[in-house]
Amino acid sequence: MKENSIASLNDSISNSEKIKNAILENIKTNEREVIRLNLVYLTFDFSSKTVLLEYYVKDDDYPDVEMSFSDLTALLKK
Repeated sequence: MKENSIASLNDSISNSEKIKNAILENIKTNEREVIRLNLVYLTFDFSSKTVLLEYYVKDDDYPDVEMSFSDLTALLKK
């Protein structure tokens, strides 16, 4: 089911380099604690260098996914 949440992130970005770059830049600058996209919220924990990916509504088929900044960066650069 984790794949559903990640697919929702990809759908929200919809191959937009501008959105990808904004997320990657936020990892570097620590400016925004939360980035809200169409289908998901990204909540950044800068002290632990992790991000929580949450689907816009609670749904068992779309569980929250916690990942490291490096995992998120790798996902966005695919």
